[in-house]
Amino acid sequence: MRRFSLSVGIIALCSLLTACGDHSDDHSITVMHSDGRITVINSDIGGLSHGSIHLGNGDVTVRADNTPDAVITVNGDLRIDQRDVAVNAAQRELLKSYYGNATMILTDGIATGKAGAAVGEQAAKSVLTRLASGSPDKIQQDIDAKVKPLKEAAMKICDDLGGVKNSQDQLAATLPAFKPYGNVISGSDVDDCKKDKDD
Repeated sequence: MRRFSLSVGIIALCSLLTACGDHSDDHSITVMHSDGRITVINSDIGGLSHGSIHLGNGDVTVRADNTPDAVITVNGDLRIDQRDVAVNAAQRELLKSYYGNATMILTDGIATGKAGAAVGEQAAKSVLTRLASGSPDKIQQDIDAKVKPLKEAAMKICDDLGGVKNSQDQLAATLPAFKPYGNVISGSDVDDCKKDKDD
């Protein structure tokens, strides 16, 4: 079974939280550190049924199996195989929606990663505190309480993926040039994402 899962800075938590799937390489980001700030340069969302999505240079690139790349801009422009595709107003709005939801996967992924790092620190402190106080039986309870908000944050990623799929499906039905990209994300990708977050 193919699963969509994200790991953005929370790989170290997998053993503690037992909430990570087995596809930690399905999402990769390149970051630059400067004066304590993190700038995301590009990102690849893989582990999808029939392709991947790449975010970089301000564009969203949809990569379907055996098909030229489709590039969507923030303004809803579409280029396939480096050629502009004419779109009407309704199609442009769908392309903007696709773009927005795809970029939210990254935004929510980074936010979840930051929350995961904080939870990791809190969990480590909780383990030490409970061991020192002679209450090791309370460790799991403490960790579960700290993980719940993290799982809720991670669920936003699945909602974003569902939003991309919804735009994908509408575009494939109304824009013939986009039809080859209509199965990059399947319903099982969204379902499996939610199952991963529930585990």
